[in-house]
Amino acid sequence: MAKADKARYEREMKTYIAPQGETTKKLKDPSAPKRPPSAFFVLCSEYCPQIKGQHPGVSIGDVTKELGETEDDTAAGDTQPYEKETAERKENYDKDIAAYHAKGKPDAAKKGVVKAEKNKKEKEEEEKEKDDDDKLVLVQFFSLSVKHLSPLYTTHSF
Repeated sequence: MAKADKARYEREMKTYIAPQGETTKKLKDPSAPKRPPSAFFVLCSEYCPQIKGQHPGVSIGDVTKELGETEDDTAAGDTQPYEKETAERKENYDKDIAAYHAKGKPDAAKKGVVKAEKNKKEKEEEEKEKDDDDKLVLVQFFSLSVKHLSPLYTTHSF
């Protein structure tokens, strides 16, 4: 039964044409820069050989559990070097990806580096604006709440 179904499936797939509007999966370019690892993976790359050295022959699942516990046990100040390294790798990645996208365009690599630096400044400004917007929303919310609640607290004479 399974062999017959497989033969039928292969026969039908030879003549199959995908309906219009459906797209196929976009393939990744192997020459594109790789994304930087997160702070957790930087921590793992440092502690994984130590754990494997202490417990030879342990499964990868057990090593991963141990790494997770190690991350949970580390204080916020101890993870700062990993986060700093991650930020540096992210900046390098942004420059590399800008240069990759600009490949083939004259003077575009320089513009990509400048653009990456501008994006960082823009993100900082957006965060400041977002904080200001949050404060404004809270002020508006409380002022509206007081206006709507004030009729409830007025005295009525019957």
